Amino acid sequence: MTKFVIWVPTMPEFIEGFFELTSLSSSDVVYDLGSGDGRLLFAALEKGAGRCVGIDIDPKKVKEANESAREKGLDSKVTFIEGDFLDQDLSEATVILCYLFPEALRALRPKFERELKPGTRIVSEVFSVPKWKENLVKEVNRKHFNLYIMPPEKED
Repeated sequence: MTKFVIWVPTMPEFIEGFFELTSLSSSDVVYDLGSGDGRLLFAALEKGAGRCVGIDIDPKKVKEANESAREKGLDSKVTFIEGDFLDQDLSEATVILCYLFPEALRALRPKFERELKPGTRIVSEVFSVPKWKENLVKEVNRKHFNLYIMPPEKED
């Protein structure tokens, strides 16, 4: 996946955009694909998520995120995995957060369709999943966020 990915952190003023499209409860398992320093997952826990999983290919970011989780006392609720998210099982996710280029979303689309259960929500910052219709689009601070609910409606 490295050819698709560079770490671009979600700025603090945009974090809320993810959660304006979907509410979270203690039964939610939230995945962040390209989790970086873990900021979205820490926010998800503050918003009521039950458990979180971050996946990132950068070992330094994974180490930093795990250290932050320990310092915050959240290491029992959040796990950070070093690896390519295309190689990870996403089937337990009830919510997926991502800020990924269209090429990565195109590569993930069949994986999402195979592995995610009906009702799983995907929130994508800026970029759309190719060939899917959004259930909802919201602009937050002049940036678009897209919500998809599995199974997605397909574009013609």
